[in-house]
Amino acid sequence: MTKNVLLIVLSAFVLSLTVLPACAGNNVLPYREEATSSTRHEPFIRQAFELAISSGKKGNHPFGALLVYQNKVILTSENTVYTDRNVHSHAEINLMTKARREIPPEVLRESTMYASTAPCMLCCASIWYRDIKRVVYGVSYETFAKITGYRDKSIPCDKLYQETGKPLEWIGPVLEEEGIQVFYYWPHDSFRSSIIKNLEELGIGKPLQNR
Repeated sequence: MTKNVLLIVLSAFVLSLTVLPACAGNNVLPYREEATSSTRHEPFIRQAFELAISSGKKGNHPFGALLVYQNKVILTSENTVYTDRNVHSHAEINLMTKARREIPPEVLRESTMYASTAPCMLCCASIWYRDIKRVVYGVSYETFAKITGYRDKSIPCDKLYQETGKPLEWIGPVLEEEGIQVFYYWPHDSFRSSIIKNLEELGIGKPLQNR
């Protein structure tokens, strides 16, 4: 097990200290990485983008996530790092915390997570610990790095699952061009000016929703 994998597993353990453990499932899905804009994913990814915009308009970082079970949205969440004054209040972590309280483990294991942007290391730890087996994302790690200038050197979510032997369907990017525009809603912190500049240099147009 590599250092990065060990770090994420330890992160999952730390997160587990504040949540109830999920039961292990018997249903196994094959690992695969897929770039797709399949229409069946688009309504849910667009809802994740809307959640991200809502988060940005509240002064938080523009990220959103939701859970879908049997083709229905059962839970949604936004990034709340500023409103909660908690650097760990990422959309995906918030979603997994809510899911532990509100969703039966057997339903959670069969649900799909939709994230506006590919999840970061800490979010991956939370997703991994909750035994989510399918993740669909809008904006890729590579595009996020171009927009923000931040290059996360930790192991990405799909590789974490591979190296720990857990199955995962890792699907994306989906509707990435739309998802990129969400970053115009980045809050007015020290990163905003550079993000807007990068968006303009990349030739990205106006915000997805001029609200």
